[in-house]
Amino acid sequence: MSGVEVIQSSNQNDLRTRIPRVAIVGTGFVGSTTAYALMLSRTPAEIVLIDKDERRADGHVQDLRDAEVFSHTTRVIVGRLDDCCSADVVIITAGVSQAGQRSRLDSLNETAAILKSLVLKVARYNPHGILLIASNPVDVLTYAAWKWSGLPPNRVIGSGTSLDTSRFRRRLAEHYGVASDNVHAYVIGEHGESQVAVTSSARIAGMPLESFCRELDLPYDEDGLRKIANDTRAAGLEIIRAKGATYYGIGTALARIVGAILRDEHAVLTVSSLAPDSMGLGEVSLSLPTIITRDGVARVVSIPLSAAERQALEASADTLKQHIAALKTSEAAFF
Repeated sequence: MSGVEVIQSSNQNDLRTRIPRVAIVGTGFVGSTTAYALMLSRTPAEIVLIDKDERRADGHVQDLRDAEVFSHTTRVIVGRLDDCCSADVVIITAGVSQAGQRSRLDSLNETAAILKSLVLKVARYNPHGILLIASNPVDVLTYAAWKWSGLPPNRVIGSGTSLDTSRFRRRLAEHYGVASDNVHAYVIGEHGESQVAVTSSARIAGMPLESFCRELDLPYDEDGLRKIANDTRAAGLEIIRAKGATYYGIGTALARIVGAILRDEHAVLTVSSLAPDSMGLGEVSLSLPTIITRDGVARVVSIPLSAAERQALEASADTLKQHIAALKTSEAAFF
């Protein structure tokens, strides 16, 4: 059954039941798939779907309720922005289609104009929840949402490279012939062209890649690793070219992040958030391994990087800061 949190005060007779709620703003491919993944995850007790096209949102609700019979009971309803008020997590997936675009940054100003109004209203209705941004370009918009909302930085999170990390691990697992849950590796930086696939600290069965290859008498192929990193970077746009949008992977990634929040897991996920001063990357939101709890970002983990990886991460941060600066001077920003 879905999780229910019982809060008990010092007065033994004062018991309150708190039902985990998630609101999803935008019910296109990503929003509706995220709702489906969340329903199957058995984590939230209630999912609210919000869209300017209420008929479409209601259609998704009816479709999801049909699936409920074969899964379990999760209340799925149509709502409006003021229904975000009691949500533990508000996911924003609204934005401009990436079909036909060269990069996730192409639609920045247009999507920012859409998001600002939504973020301001969500923050007004729900100043205590966690804001999870999935709209692309996600890192720049996560930073903008933090500025627009006035929320503490730990409560404004972007999906970041959580999906890229999954893609990277899957490709490494296929390359080395192991199950993907035995691979520990991260993609950090931008969810985009400047992302950094970290191989220097990647592990399989607890061993560095080079040691694993030596143990199994496999060739350690640096060219092959570079190809895996390049394929990971290009994967999203390749899917978009093939079928017009990506949604299964990101929908599941968002459900995973929400689960880590609602279950207070202290899970380490590569989400986008404001980089800590200690990283020396400047004021920018990007992805780093991050401990996720009921309060959002608990701590960003500094993993070992080679000199080349550190240089690439700094370049990724600089790229994002340039786009943040451009957004600040555009009509879409309104900072």
